Amino acid sequence: MGECRNCGKTTLRDLGFIGEVAPFFLKRVLNLEYDLAPSGNPLKRLLRSIGTFSNLSQKIYGKSILVQLQICESCSFIQTELPFAEEALARLYADYRSDGYNLERTKYEPEYTAIAQQVGSGTMEVQNRTASLTRWLEAKVATGADFSMLDYGGADGKFLPQLVGKKHVFDISDIAPAKDVVRIRDESQLESYSYIQIAHVLEHVSHPLVLTKKAACFLRPSGYLYIEVPQDLSDSVRDRLAHGDERLRVPIHEHINQYSSKSVQEHLRAAGLTIEAVQTEDVDLGWIKSKVIRGLGKKA
Repeated sequence: MGECRNCGKTTLRDLGFIGEVAPFFLKRVLNLEYDLAPSGNPLKRLLRSIGTFSNLSQKIYGKSILVQLQICESCSFIQTELPFAEEALARLYADYRSDGYNLERTKYEPEYTAIAQQVGSGTMEVQNRTASLTRWLEAKVATGADFSMLDYGGADGKFLPQLVGKKHVFDISDIAPAKDVVRIRDESQLESYSYIQIAHVLEHVSHPLVLTKKAACFLRPSGYLYIEVPQDLSDSVRDRLAHGDERLRVPIHEHINQYSSKSVQEHLRAAGLTIEAVQTEDVDLGWIKSKVIRGLGKKA
């Protein structure tokens, strides 16, 4: 029997083939496309060559690639039954949010054009995410003269909290680090840090618990590890899924894992940390209002 890749337990239950793979994900990760099957009938080929009819037929018959999902009954985490290979997922993020990435994605998702330049870098998103995180942490994290921070997998480190201390980001991308942030590219160069954050990373990776345990190795004694993930599924939808409602579809796009507050709490515990706080908060990113789950753990 498989195990939950969030908490490590084997209390998994199949939800059926309800994970709907987005076309852009399918193309980038698996190099596949889906469409209506070719036809040997000349009349069908003629009708499909007419744009209006082709679009109408796709709306009538629909097109979907589905994967089987599982829910962990111990932590309510939702995952794909079979994990995507890390090297395949790497193809999705090879040029993440570059002009080339945006151009290809808008080919599959024309609506993405309107927000492409704001996602992950808009002024309002950066200000609101860092300000709300700083407010949440200030009364929970003890800082000192040698306080140090590490954004684990944080691209340029611009979402680190506005706390006094040395700032580092561990990321292999070519994106220039934010002001006053030192980039570390090689894991062998990592030291030990007072505070490590994994923000909006765990929903993207196949083995989140493995990643968090690795990051926690670089915490100082009594250091803090902070994780932040989106809550894409409402509690009511998650409850319907848990009770076997197979009419629902869960999108598989950039986010391949689905979290709840309980998922975050059990994730920190499974990583060997004591729970300091877990909270859900609405954050206005400018291009969307997002519900995020914050979790803070402490190394014994």
